[in-house]
Amino acid sequence: MTRPTLHLALGPPEHGVVRCARELAAATANPVISDIEQVPLDAPIHVHFTDRLFGRTATEAADAFVDFARRHRAPVTVTVHDVPQPSDGHAFEVRTDCYRRVIDCAAAVVVSSMHERLLLDDVVDLQHDVRVIPLPIGRAVPSIEDRVTPRRVVGVLGFVYPGKGHEEVLGAMTSLDSDVDFLSIGSASPGHESMIGELACTADQLDRSFVSTGFVPDDELDEVLRSVAVPVAFHRHVSASGSINSWIAAGRRPLVPRGRYVEEMETNSPGALWIHENSVEGLAAAMAEALRHPDRTWQQDDVVTYPTLGQAAALYRALFDEQRAKTADRLPDGRWVVPGNRWDLAETVDLDPRVSVVIPYFRQQRQLELVLGALTLQSYPARRLQVIVADDGSPEAPTVDGFRSALDITVVRQPDLGFRAAAARNLGASVAEGEILCFLDADTVPEPGYIAESVRLLASLPDALTVGRRRHADLTGRSAEDVAGWFRGESAAPPELTEPQWLRDGYRRSRHLLDADRRSYRYIISAVMSCSRELFSEIGGFDETFVGYGGEDWDFAHRAYDAGAVLAHLPHAVAWHDGPEWAERTGGDRERKNLEALMLSSRITDPAARTHGLVYAVPEIVVVVDSTGHSSASLLVTVGSVLHERNCAVWIAGPDAAQLRQRWGDIDPRVHLGRPGDTCRSHIVVHVRGFVLFGEQALRRMLAIEADRLTIDVGGIGSVELRSSRSNARAARWAGALGREHQDVAESLFGHMHRTGLEFGISPGEQQPNLAW
Repeated sequence: MTRPTLHLALGPPEHGVVRCARELAAATANPVISDIEQVPLDAPIHVHFTDRLFGRTATEAADAFVDFARRHRAPVTVTVHDVPQPSDGHAFEVRTDCYRRVIDCAAAVVVSSMHERLLLDDVVDLQHDVRVIPLPIGRAVPSIEDRVTPRRVVGVLGFVYPGKGHEEVLGAMTSLDSDVDFLSIGSASPGHESMIGELACTADQLDRSFVSTGFVPDDELDEVLRSVAVPVAFHRHVSASGSINSWIAAGRRPLVPRGRYVEEMETNSPGALWIHENSVEGLAAAMAEALRHPDRTWQQDDVVTYPTLGQAAALYRALFDEQRAKTADRLPDGRWVVPGNRWDLAETVDLDPRVSVVIPYFRQQRQLELVLGALTLQSYPARRLQVIVADDGSPEAPTVDGFRSALDITVVRQPDLGFRAAAARNLGASVAEGEILCFLDADTVPEPGYIAESVRLLASLPDALTVGRRRHADLTGRSAEDVAGWFRGESAAPPELTEPQWLRDGYRRSRHLLDADRRSYRYIISAVMSCSRELFSEIGGFDETFVGYGGEDWDFAHRAYDAGAVLAHLPHAVAWHDGPEWAERTGGDRERKNLEALMLSSRITDPAARTHGLVYAVPEIVVVVDSTGHSSASLLVTVGSVLHERNCAVWIAGPDAAQLRQRWGDIDPRVHLGRPGDTCRSHIVVHVRGFVLFGEQALRRMLAIEADRLTIDVGGIGSVELRSSRSNARAARWAGALGREHQDVAESLFGHMHRTGLEFGISPGEQQPNLAW
């Protein structure tokens, strides 16, 4: 039986970090422990850490955490709260050292905002597994009666300590009417008790009433938060704010100063905040406006906040699942099938597969000679190499005779019908004899260890799609002998050119694509790409309708990912491109990249690659609605609610589907009968059963949690099941070889979430809705 992940939360129960820990522990159905000495040393543990609760000083706090983590025998993951930032003043350096020591001991690290993630740039080496799980936001919509606020009071919520904004709020209130008073909701932070008296004294000098509530119990907090006229959160050092979330949860729209964290919140929860200029003057103007328009200090009904407690809990559960013992399945031939994108779990196998190197070519004789010369230097056995030069219609065939004594070379040609690199690669692959395909461009020269490094993972992991490291050099005037001397260290290296920073950053952030997601296709470039021949054939090779520069590799990688491929970057498989990266070239090449983007948008279902407002032939989401039990009217209402999402197509299945659909007459062309075929290129397939209504953002919210397999219960009369193309394809590929059922394989490799419709805005529908005008 899998042991639950315990939550460790030290400190008083009213502290925000402790409250957050207890809330998340309950939502993830995991126990919470408040005594570090009571933690079983062999149990997985998640620690909610802030130096202010772990020790009297930051150094003592780090000592306590490190001692605990080193003694613990199971994975220790940690959410770090109150991340150090330069505004900490003289405490910044010592707190930075504290957090660095804590993070170095953790198997995985969570922060509560992207703002905190960026702050960690100055604290830790970002090779660590650091992920963002925002603080959950409750959501209440008070009744009109609850919105009556007769008290002309400005409220500030949270512990009183320097930087919380109490002093600045008092200063801003000097421009307000004299009958507006100040309510401090919460007690003083330990060590800052004197601030309460100082604030009261300042308020008295300003002829204002000042009241401090002290600690307010949870069951009374919403009433207090709804009693003030102006909800304010003027934090000076905010990085993730439970108090802002508490205002929102009570149905209030707090006044907050513009800044990086606030803008992040606005992106996640549009309209939930009243954002003003980040100054005391800006605060004063906003408070005056709030007093004139009190209705604007309340949350509107159409505001959707993210994340809910359920969404945050799902992210934590996924993290805990990842940290538990992960195992790969061994195939009968000794190779491996891995869960998710965990290529690191595939053990090396003692195989020496035959490799076919496919080189697309067009009038590049000198550069081709450099590549062929480099292939003669490979550490991988030459007897296991096949080299295929695929000529894209050059006026004269490439000359390769000078290398045939060292290499098994095949030349294939196609007519010159334009720039057809995709078709040339497919042509080369069609005559390949190797189990592994290595694609190299004719201007990209591999180092001696390139093939061996590429084969190491591919030999053990048939699902892998790998990309090497493409570096850049000016090889003008160099011969194959010059390159050989360079690689042997016998002659000077050529001038090195700039390596694409966006690629380096992408590989670093994703830990060489170990943390790949559905947008990671952008980091697969065909100039240094490799995969098994069986995977290449199953995907269908490159799309030969790509004519012109670029795009076919991203399209291939996108389809490969949805077909269950495991993406991996091989930093030691290095090849040198002769010339600069495209961004450093002329404007003409930039125009070609624009054309490439236009070609991709019709094929790739990534919303970021598409123009907002257009409907594409290949939708991102396919929804299959089971017509069983529906009336024609209820089916129409369900389908119509699904199509709130524009990047979507609906298929109606079931014995009565055609008859029910016929009664509608002409209708949205995105509605089809039957089921999508095997060639469906959509990212997600959603199956809907029963009388279900989708809210306007329901499908988008489902996709946001990035689950590969998700079941949503809808009031007992319907269900929604999300299945990624990725999980379906990999399970179908290996279920027979593993001797297990398709669903069992899919869930063991990709997990399975169970949620309720309420979290996504999915609700029960009516069997006989009223459609009358």
